[in-house]
Amino acid sequence: MWIPKPIYDHAPSFWLLLGLLFLAGGVYLDFPDALRVAYFVFATFCCGHAVWTFLARRRFRRQAEAVKSTES
Repeated sequence: MWIPKPIYDHAPSFWLLLGLLFLAGGVYLDFPDALRVAYFVFATFCCGHAVWTFLARRRFRRQAEAVKSTES
């Protein structure tokens, strides 16, 4: 599946923003404890996914640059 470049490039930022919004919602909104825990779990997942995606892309781009520089 092909994703347009602007959407692909900003996906980690979207996940991080979503995670921070859920974290803020869990802290500041008056929810029952079970829903608050769900907000914190989802916030942790979103932030973790953002970091994982960012690091995976950085690792891939470094490997691609290394291969490209050895071919030249």
